[in-house]
Amino acid sequence: MNRMDKVFGRLAEQGKKILVLYFPIGDTILDDDCLWAGRYFDNGCTVLEIGLPYHDPVLDGKTVKDSMQRALKNKSLDEIFAAIGKLRKQFPDNILQIMTYYEIIQAAGIQNFAKICGAIGIDGVLTPNIPLEKIPLLDQALGQYDIYNLRFSPFHLTDAVMEDFKKNAKGYIFQQAVDGGTGPRSTVSDQVGKNVALLKNAGIMVPVVAGFGISDASQVKETIAMGADGIVVGSATISHIIQGDGVSFIRSLYEATK
Repeated sequence: MNRMDKVFGRLAEQGKKILVLYFPIGDTILDDDCLWAGRYFDNGCTVLEIGLPYHDPVLDGKTVKDSMQRALKNKSLDEIFAAIGKLRKQFPDNILQIMTYYEIIQAAGIQNFAKICGAIGIDGVLTPNIPLEKIPLLDQALGQYDIYNLRFSPFHLTDAVMEDFKKNAKGYIFQQAVDGGTGPRSTVSDQVGKNVALLKNAGIMVPVVAGFGISDASQVKETIAMGADGIVVGSATISHIIQGDGVSFIRSLYEATK
């Protein structure tokens, strides 16, 4: 059984929410990957969303783009995969998810990419910019290794997207919370609540987790109140690690989900 099913099922029984946090692997702000992953998990992180560095992350804001640039200068992709494999050995029961741009998968080859993910113990892959016609191919390739091809739900939902989710969504759905890229926002759009309701009313059973722009505990509470099953925080996590209060920030997000 995929770790997502085990962990999310347990959280649902306990009435708890999902906390997905971006992990800037390869970035020089992390002096030790395993040490920092432990800090994430020990302070309430449910899913370690490991970002594969890419030179043109069009959906991301400046904070993540700068992080990826530092990572690209610091480690090769092969070294990144090896580092993820070490994380799996250190944390055999925790959820490790990759966030990547499709161009990285395309360069590796879908089957080869899936094989690598299987070897290093990945539970899910999120590819926000994957072409629609490639989604079934990635579903099949990752499925051979019991890895979920996670669905990205755009800010403006369409009937075609909803139909795909009904048939194929596994793990969780990442609901885009802003009409644009990542990075802090002053408020959370009420469209998040509308989209969450649309998905749930359509009979979609997997958790719906909202991300993009959520940057502090108050916004976490606001998003949870809209009906989301969890939240994703990326840019703000990086910023607080740089500022030196990353651990307390992660803990504040977890406390806000209660």
